[in-house]
Amino acid sequence: MQAAVPKYLYTERLVLELFDHSPEHYQCLLGVMNNPTFYARVGDFSMKAPKQFDAYNKTTRLAGVYSKDMTSDLDFYYLPRVGSKDGPLIGGISLQQRSATVPPDIGWCLLEEFMGKGYATEAAKEFLRYLQEDFVLKEIMAWPGVENLQSIRVAQKIGLVEGGTVRSKETGKADIVYIIPRMKWEENVTVSMWGDS
Repeated sequence: MQAAVPKYLYTERLVLELFDHSPEHYQCLLGVMNNPTFYARVGDFSMKAPKQFDAYNKTTRLAGVYSKDMTSDLDFYYLPRVGSKDGPLIGGISLQQRSATVPPDIGWCLLEEFMGKGYATEAAKEFLRYLQEDFVLKEIMAWPGVENLQSIRVAQKIGLVEGGTVRSKETGKADIVYIIPRMKWEENVTVSMWGDS
C-alpha cells in the first residue's frame, strides 16, 4: 500500500513528508508523544523507542475496505516541515484504524514550540483533502478527547462535525467522535486505542 500514496503533500506553508522510519522521523514523532503538553491533552502512551512505536502502528494499520484490499504495510503518518523539504519537522498527522468495526481516525500532534500557529489545522486539512479526494475514503473520524479543546477546534476547522460517542476500552470513558458531514456513525461503540489484537 505504501507505493500507492505520495511521498509529499503540500500546503501554503508546509511540506508534509510520508513517514519513512528514518531516525529523524522517529525522533520527531516520539518527541511529540513524550512532552508535557501531549501528556496533559492526550495521555502517556509509554512509547519511548522506535520499537514500541512500530508495535503500536502494526495494530492500527488500515485494513479491509479502508485499505482498498491492498497489503497493509503503511504506517500512515505525514510529518509536516515548515517552508520546504529541508525545513524543520514539527509533528505528525496520522490515519489509524483501531478496529475492523469502525472507520479510520485522523489525528494530529505538534512539537510544543510549533503549537498555536495554525500548523495542525493546515496540515490536517490537506491530509483530509487527500484522503477524501485522492485516496477516496468515504468514512473518516477524529477522536480528540473531550478535554482536548485545541484538537476539537482543529477537527471543527477542517470540517468535521460531532457524530456521536466512542468509549475507550482502556478507560471506559466516553468521548465525542467528530466525523465527515453526512457520515453515519453507530453510537456507543467501544474501541481500544491500541487497535485490535
